[in-house]
Amino acid sequence: MPIHIHSDGKLPVRGSTLAAVPLFPRRGLVQSAACGSFLARADYSNRRIAIACPRAGGVSHKMSYQGALILAAVLCFTISRAVQADCHGHDLFPVLKSEAPAAYAAIETAASAMPFRHGKLFRLSHAASEPSYLFATLHLSDPRITSLSPRLIATLTHSKIVVLETVETGDVLRRAIRNDQAAWRRATVARENERADNLLHETEFRQFEALVARSGLPESVARELKASTLALLLDVSACRLPETKPYLDKLVANIALENKIETVGLESTIEQIEILNGLPRETERDLLIAVLRRADRSEDFVETEIARYAEGDIGGLLAWLQSAEPIRGVTQAQIPPAFGDRLITLRNRRMRDRALSFLRRGGAFIAVGAVHLPGKEGLLSLFETEGYHVDVLE
Repeated sequence: MPIHIHSDGKLPVRGSTLAAVPLFPRRGLVQSAACGSFLARADYSNRRIAIACPRAGGVSHKMSYQGALILAAVLCFTISRAVQADCHGHDLFPVLKSEAPAAYAAIETAASAMPFRHGKLFRLSHAASEPSYLFATLHLSDPRITSLSPRLIATLTHSKIVVLETVETGDVLRRAIRNDQAAWRRATVARENERADNLLHETEFRQFEALVARSGLPESVARELKASTLALLLDVSACRLPETKPYLDKLVANIALENKIETVGLESTIEQIEILNGLPRETERDLLIAVLRRADRSEDFVETEIARYAEGDIGGLLAWLQSAEPIRGVTQAQIPPAFGDRLITLRNRRMRDRALSFLRRGGAFIAVGAVHLPGKEGLLSLFETEGYHVDVLE
């Protein structure tokens, strides 16, 4: 069932022993896959992680299981940060095109074969209901992303309901964690055979520990959390940015709130994380290696995503995300296909199934990550198979 948050945006939380975590999520290409451009970022370097210690009733700076759960949940899928103009990332496509033409050609061929390669706003029409709309987002607040056209704003403000990937943030998320801590532990905390030190060779694990340390996370994170959670935490940009403006999905939610439009979510955060459970050990190992290989180019990943989105090339974004050589000359930097299939394809089907009820009612404005839309298994093609006619509006 979708998760609902009413137009007043309020959900009372009583008796919580969990302190607010003074962190802001940040995001790289793994999270981009997870959330369809999920690109949130954070600066941990000058912040301490404060987690409430239930037994002591106070605050501890040692990460507890509850702390790990909150940290993983908040960083994985729900809140994003602003992208500052003076971050020093570079679009990776020009270098790929000039210095790795075979890799670039493979990306272009894959993108060109995708249905609905271009566009960000689409109308879904059916004879049995009034039209609804599907909007591709990036979870960023860069002005190239958040400058909404008058047509898009009018479409949003005249909708009957706004549908996002998830509405679990802040107290709503904290309450979800508190209500089922066992499920969150199962989703994020590694068993012995799932630990990074058992997946990586000793030299690789030392490199991984160093990456954890550079990120400002507690040292224990490297051994305690599952590979998928570690990837979501560490495949990030080092940009240090003030939280000045809402990211695009939040901007959509804010406009809906201002216009008293009901807002619902298609997934819970725990569902988004649990879908990554049970990956083969080799896939988890490859995922951790990819995070290591990409660590020094995180700002370039963000800039590349912004560039593709600004061009409306959501198919190019997805093809690059899935490509064997996303960075020229860097081996083992590809996110494992099995991991991407969980993050994108399986979630597409689930979001399709849950969105259909809103489409049948008509007048829905659905906003989800850009890479969920294009391709034969993307949401637009899935809605076409359900009888909806798709028009590109922007």
